Amino acid sequence: MNRLGKITFPVLTPTILFVVGLLLGCSSSNGAGSVSQLEGGNARESGSASISVTPLQVSKDSAPEAPVTIIDALGQELTITISPQKIATISPTATEILYAAGGSAILRDRASNYPLEAQALPDVGSAYDPSIETLVAAGPDLVILEALTQARFAPILARAGLEVMGVKAETAEEINKYILKVGKIIGQEEVASEKVDEINDRLARVGGSDGRTVLILISDQDRNLYAARPESYTGEIANTLGMVNKAAGLTDSGPYPGFSLMSLETIVAADPDVIVTITPAPDPAPRLSSMISRMPQLAELKAVQDSSIFEADVTLFLQAPGPRLIEAVELLKDGTK
Repeated sequence: MNRLGKITFPVLTPTILFVVGLLLGCSSSNGAGSVSQLEGGNARESGSASISVTPLQVSKDSAPEAPVTIIDALGQELTITISPQKIATISPTATEILYAAGGSAILRDRASNYPLEAQALPDVGSAYDPSIETLVAAGPDLVILEALTQARFAPILARAGLEVMGVKAETAEEINKYILKVGKIIGQEEVASEKVDEINDRLARVGGSDGRTVLILISDQDRNLYAARPESYTGEIANTLGMVNKAAGLTDSGPYPGFSLMSLETIVAADPDVIVTITPAPDPAPRLSSMISRMPQLAELKAVQDSSIFEADVTLFLQAPGPRLIEAVELLKDGTK
């Protein structure tokens, strides 16, 4: 069993502060070695030595009332005796779930760009190869990672003495579950619950009875086409709207997890009502949506004939599974009316 918060910091009550004040007063009357200044949380001792003191900030509102135990996405049982104050998140999913739950990070991975304040944080490099040295040097109380793609880092971080929590975001249910679990760990259950309620309210307004058939396509550098399976996070966006995914039953293949290689002949046979395209390459690279429209082999598709081709945001639909699932669902509904 893992235990977070092994080091317990004292809460400075008024009585303790009064006693500390008496001790400081006595010390200052003893001449050499006395504390001559205390300002902005930094104590400067007279003589050659200098001690920097960071003000202790423990919020009663953000601390669990009693030890909290959860099971994370890695199957670990985590027991929290005090809310972690220094949290590192090493995937966009982990970062966005933490902030949605009312928390904040001290470190992020390079791709974690949301919310905006996360961009100011130092990073540990790529989510696929984070710097263990940087993480260890920062000394976080907790490292949150994405369980499906980063599970291999958990034992490495544990051997380095770091506590690890895994989260997942393949479905709306999982997203809500891990927002609530993180909120419980950091003592922000009310904030986390409000966020989950907001997501559910917006999903209810969007509805889930679209009924149209869809293919969600992405291309590699060799111009092979891959379709998102219903089981993937990208497929979940269409599932949530109530679309029928024509890639159902296919198996994973190619460089994109949750996607399956599709030949042009298979796409023609599927003939979906809607085609959603994702272009990983940044501008000015051509968008896959425009390329699909110009392929002679696909010219007779219903989606091409009806101009029902939607270019999706690569971050929302592929790179950052998490609480912004609802934004992706809303964009898909509005973009395919």
